[in-house]
Amino acid sequence: MHRKAGLCTAGGVMVVVALSGAVGPQAYAAGDDREKRSAEVLQKLVPSADGPGCAAAVGKRGQVAWEAGRGQADLATGRAITSKTPFDMASNSKQFTADSVLLLAGRHQLALNDPLSKYLDNPPAWTRDVTLGDLMRHTSGIPDYQDLLEDKGVGLTDPAGQQEAISAILASRPEDPLGKRFSYSNSNYVLLARVVEKVSGKPFATFLQQEFFTPLGLSMTLSPAVDVPGKAKSYDEKDGSFTPNSSPWKQYGDGSVQTTPGELVRWADNYRTGRIGGAQLLAGVTEGAVSVGDVLRRRGIEEGRYGAGMLLLPDKSLVHRGDWEQFHSTFKVSPDRNTAVTVVCNADAPDHFRAANELLDIWTK
Repeated sequence: MHRKAGLCTAGGVMVVVALSGAVGPQAYAAGDDREKRSAEVLQKLVPSADGPGCAAAVGKRGQVAWEAGRGQADLATGRAITSKTPFDMASNSKQFTADSVLLLAGRHQLALNDPLSKYLDNPPAWTRDVTLGDLMRHTSGIPDYQDLLEDKGVGLTDPAGQQEAISAILASRPEDPLGKRFSYSNSNYVLLARVVEKVSGKPFATFLQQEFFTPLGLSMTLSPAVDVPGKAKSYDEKDGSFTPNSSPWKQYGDGSVQTTPGELVRWADNYRTGRIGGAQLLAGVTEGAVSVGDVLRRRGIEEGRYGAGMLLLPDKSLVHRGDWEQFHSTFKVSPDRNTAVTVVCNADAPDHFRAANELLDIWTK
């Protein structure tokens, strides 16, 4: 699940919380080699600690069971990646946008079959046929705003905000038959964030903070193109040399949650407990999920069904990937929802999906 662009202050509001103080890893009995095997997975993913690297965490029923980092968060200073290093989670942020919509639906403030036009000022005609459910499941056929902006000559190093993205989207029109085919587009989730703001009357960052992050005690922030304290920098690699990769684009809804792997696996327990949103939200995560066909095969996903910001695999596990700048992440929740894994890297790491699967196997078998 690729997000080429995005990060967030909604409505000029930036909510920053201390990205530390999370529940620490649990202690396990002598003879339990899961921590050692997990460390070996991370070392295989990041053979050298002298360049960019990765951090990973495993959660068990809302507690961090294991977490570690390897490599450098900042090559200029030599600052190391640790378990407490925040990263941009890119498209792994989409689950919060989808769950915001489900939360509002549970309160009867909107419905998934509502037309997009209901929540826009001066909507183009085609938005009357696109529903919020189409946006959430990527069946709207709307082109990706990142491509639309680049076609207008706006490069990833040029300033571009939420309104520029929305204007480009609304000036376009769906390219695929509505509701007929899964076609992943970041535009869908930028529009859903706008809907949440319209219905709630709050900036999107504030809504997430008040409805999810604070109630669950999560050290997370929604912040685009602004470094949170201690955050890793991302790097392009060419011929063994690394150069920083950053963009001033400031879209949100499709990405922009900044946090640590440990905090993301703590959040995953909501898929078990329904503490936020209850049974209705949990049902909505997979209800009406649509087949993705083979479009994600090159990313290591043979088949699955896309629901509310998460992909439901045939074994009933949930998974999503994120890619923005050179931040690459995998988030996966076990079929019984008791165990979750996050792996995130600050340079191209093609094996991070494999590493996440290996860690989940270690802690569930």
